[in-house]
Amino acid sequence: MTSCPEINRRQLMILGAALGASPLLRGPAGAQSPTSAARADTAESDRLAAEFIGGATPLTEGLALELPAPGDNPAVVPVRARLTEESTDTSWCEELIVLAGWNPMPLACRFRFSAASGQADVAVRLRLIETMPVRARARMSDGRVLDARGQITVAAGSCGL
Repeated sequence: MTSCPEINRRQLMILGAALGASPLLRGPAGAQSPTSAARADTAESDRLAAEFIGGATPLTEGLALELPAPGDNPAVVPVRARLTEESTDTSWCEELIVLAGWNPMPLACRFRFSAASGQADVAVRLRLIETMPVRARARMSDGRVLDARGQITVAAGSCGL
């Protein structure tokens, strides 16, 4: 075994112990703390939603957002967004987004469609930090923007996160 003249064994042990204990001094790890990365408000989500509509007035009919009553596992919360009106050759969904209001990165997903795609109906699983508002917005080919909102309550079980 070779030795290093700049550091002795005792100094190496002290350095190793300090590095091993440093995460404990900061508190819980970011992935384990449900509020460490959560937003206090929906400002970023609101900004993304406003950017998506580009000044149009969103309509509350035509888009449905289906959320489970209680989300029993915040790591995989099922969310479904679908158009409730028929797609036609002159009016179809061009783009659909799902926003998780208080997540650190609220844009959960973005889907783009064409007239040949048929009816817009998407299902995703979101990882949510805590109980929060979820929103879906759809941009139609005729210029309309549809909006659907819901509140999802998540309850982490013993192995939830």
